[in-house]
Amino acid sequence: MLRTRFYLPRIRLCFLATAAAVVCMDALAQTDADSASATVAQVDAAASHAGSAYPLLLDNTLSVLGDMEDDDTTHNGFLRLPSLMDPWFAWKRTFQQNTGLSIGGSYQVLWQNYSSSLLNEHNSVGGKLTVNLSYPLLNAGRPDALTFDVAIEDRRPIGTSLAPLQAGLSTGSMVPTAATYGQFDLGISQAYIRQNLFDNRFQYTVGKIFAPNFIDAYPFFDDNRQFLSQAFSTSPTIASPLRGFGAVAAWYPTETGLYVKPGVFTTHSDDTGSTVGDFFNKNENFYMLEAGWSGLARSGVPIQARGPMDSDNIHLTGWYRDPQEGGTARAYGAAFNANYMYGDNLMWFTRAGWSSGWFIDRAVSVGIGWRPTDHFADLFGVAVGWVSPSNSTLRTQNISEIFYRYQLTSNLAITPDLQFIQRPPLSPGRSELWVLSVRARMTF
Repeated sequence: MLRTRFYLPRIRLCFLATAAAVVCMDALAQTDADSASATVAQVDAAASHAGSAYPLLLDNTLSVLGDMEDDDTTHNGFLRLPSLMDPWFAWKRTFQQNTGLSIGGSYQVLWQNYSSSLLNEHNSVGGKLTVNLSYPLLNAGRPDALTFDVAIEDRRPIGTSLAPLQAGLSTGSMVPTAATYGQFDLGISQAYIRQNLFDNRFQYTVGKIFAPNFIDAYPFFDDNRQFLSQAFSTSPTIASPLRGFGAVAAWYPTETGLYVKPGVFTTHSDDTGSTVGDFFNKNENFYMLEAGWSGLARSGVPIQARGPMDSDNIHLTGWYRDPQEGGTARAYGAAFNANYMYGDNLMWFTRAGWSSGWFIDRAVSVGIGWRPTDHFADLFGVAVGWVSPSNSTLRTQNISEIFYRYQLTSNLAITPDLQFIQRPPLSPGRSELWVLSVRARMTF
């Protein structure tokens, strides 16, 4: 154990040093790079050379670029209303072309109703404001652009005493019914640099990042757009940190879809503050290593609204969390994911996780996502899962969820959602729990 702790901080520093060296060498080699800026779509099309061989593993929809890509994609539907914000979107495109700075954002409201509650809180409403900024520091308009991304967020309950995250846990469920709908004041929640090198074979991100965006991620992990229960988003068996300093990379060592994704993050999260000091001064970190096979990025496959996505993926993720000064013991575990397309409009997935030293030591889930037609941005999802608490005195819990995301306008989606929970472990007097939700998300 002492030897493990002695080497892990050095591994962390070597990881950062390697990333920094790659940045410096690339900057020196590209001093004659064209400084002309490009639209987000152009940068993505180039960097995605993605489409031809190597998908972007580090830009899912909870990252700044992935979020903006998804929101900038045209969303169409049958009997939908016209958007009144087209002039604003046109101005944004012009501004980006003239300055290089990309701006995007969203505001969303989630209402949840619980059939039972330990705190007699049967309703909860939460709001999320997100503003995304992205600016190329080097090599603007090129696939190897060094880009600085920032997310500014505000989350809070609206007219209820608890936000959906806290209210959902008060029902007795072992996993949150809306994992990211918590509460914190306006501030910078993400701020990092990212870059893709060597024809997209190597991708890295360093800075303040949202760790679950990279750990055992898959196409349906975003509770802003898809499933709400943590049983079907981030794995409930992983003791993942949230918003703090860290570094993650992805490497394709062969011509096939084989990839390796290591990462290291401080265990000390701060929603809108800095944890750089914790990362470098405390040996209390979270380490991950993921290995898997990725299908070719498929532009236009309609399960997610954004363009390239990892539509066919199988991976295994191992992780380790250091013990902490406050007495929190070390934890470690592994997670498995497989998701594949069936035809053009349906994707199935199966996921499993195991851990030691964490609150939930077993979890399994399966489900599908289906888009009714290529021309609409609607999405239907259904999934079932099972979680087992590490405390043997608590019951195992079954979870089912079904939702339909209806694209009302090009920038407004309404999603009714229903969760059914059997044997909530923290409410032994209840045999079942129903959670009815409605989510409205407007992009700007």
